[in-house]
Amino acid sequence: MYLAASLALPLLSFYLMLLPERGILNLYGVMFSLVFILLGFACMQLAIWLPTVNDAVAGYYAIRPAEDYVLSYAATLLVGLAGLVGLALLCLRNDQAEVALLAVLGSLYLVLALLHLDYVSVAMCTAAGLCLVWVLLRSSHAMAYRDDLTGLPGRRALNEHLQSLGRSYSIAMLDVDHFKRFNDAHGHDVGDEVLRLVASRVRQVGGGGTAYRYGGEEFCVVFPRKTVEDCVESLDAVREKIANYRMSIRDRSIRPVRSRDGTNRRGATRVKSDHVSVTISAGVAARGEEYPSAESVIVAADDKLYRAKKAGRNRVAY
Repeated sequence: MYLAASLALPLLSFYLMLLPERGILNLYGVMFSLVFILLGFACMQLAIWLPTVNDAVAGYYAIRPAEDYVLSYAATLLVGLAGLVGLALLCLRNDQAEVALLAVLGSLYLVLALLHLDYVSVAMCTAAGLCLVWVLLRSSHAMAYRDDLTGLPGRRALNEHLQSLGRSYSIAMLDVDHFKRFNDAHGHDVGDEVLRLVASRVRQVGGGGTAYRYGGEEFCVVFPRKTVEDCVESLDAVREKIANYRMSIRDRSIRPVRSRDGTNRRGATRVKSDHVSVTISAGVAARGEEYPSAESVIVAADDKLYRAKKAGRNRVAY
């Protein structure tokens, strides 16, 4: 059973890391769970068969290969490979699920490697469970507070932030100019790319501002302890970055199915108007006697935003 557990830990970790998660209550989820169970049974059979192959293999999978270390050489190597794969996937995906799997892998590895120590299994299994709970809470928070398309915090996070603001702050409302016309001309897929682009630039706003997706093509930036004059320069810098960026549009209908072919033929799928650019308009207002609440500041900033649009767009009104 110990050898089966030492084989199952890295192999099942490989399986969980490499296959995408698509839910449980569907055909994919059922097949995913069945293969997971079958891999567990396969590890049990391997644990029975491997020690009987020959003396060399039996020694390679034998427990306690060194003093104060119980895990076999083969299982240690498998755990190391699983850890390296997990680190590579973490760098590629930057996903909290990989963090959880690596933490559980490390905790259970210590259980198996140091099983001769008192209470190590209780301590490390508790640590693994706490890691899973932490990631579950982080994932639940991200689903509730973060916008899936842009990665920016959403309206719920904004509302909580507004409740914690002090007496001095400014709020800016930003909107993509002619976004509906752009969507009609180039399609919603390209429109989504534009929103991601704008969000990535708005996220980099200086002046201590925090960016949120307000809804649709509209964004909100909160500047604690800042006056309107303190915010305008930072907003104008973001506006210029977006206006000066040239986005390449590709015709998805004629793009090769295989990503490698698409990479080799880079540029062959561009439409005639292969580069486009977008602009944003912004309005900013500060809390004061005229606007005593966060809601009134947002309304004032929204009014200034539409004033910027009426004045010709691609500008900041304050």
